[in-house]
Amino acid sequence: MIKNLMESWNLCEEDLEIYLQSAYTKTFPKNYKIFSSAQECRGLVLILNGALRSFIVSPNNKEVNLFILKSGEFCILSASCLFKNLSFEIHLEFMETSSVWILPSKTFQALSLKYPIAKQFQMDLISERLSRVVSSLNSLAFDSLESRILEFLRDSLERNPKNFQTLYITHEEIANALGSARESISRALKNLEKQGKLKLKRGMIELIS
Repeated sequence: MIKNLMESWNLCEEDLEIYLQSAYTKTFPKNYKIFSSAQECRGLVLILNGALRSFIVSPNNKEVNLFILKSGEFCILSASCLFKNLSFEIHLEFMETSSVWILPSKTFQALSLKYPIAKQFQMDLISERLSRVVSSLNSLAFDSLESRILEFLRDSLERNPKNFQTLYITHEEIANALGSARESISRALKNLEKQGKLKLKRGMIELIS
């Protein structure tokens, strides 16, 4: 997949070999956080398996999810050196033990400068991610907490198809992911249970519809 991507950028054989050699794979444990600071500048990241969420922290220390990336998706917001003019700090957290492929930022920058198609890939990826950010903030502003919870739970189930309709997750974890208070999440979950959309069990949630 990675070689095919680079070949689609029309790299010459020599450059293809050089850039592939500079890339590496790494495994991160669940809940590992990457902060958008210079020392954490990773580069172009491909999620080989696992899941990664991007979020910001409000002034009152509430987390607000921007988007979630799954296996087979690229992340470029981890390359903070590409976003020097951002006025807020973006955080990344692995939602489960995850393996990723990383093309270092300096390498990706050099490649993008030399090959216009690679540069276009970079810009298209940034555009798509920012579109997700706008969608998330729109949901935060206009969707009910119950709707946001259901969307989050369904998205979580898609990453764990073997669990069928059952999620092993606490109210606190949902609250952290959605940037809400645990008490508000608990009330909304009880309302959703009354509506017959899910069943609550200790440390577990079963989606019905």
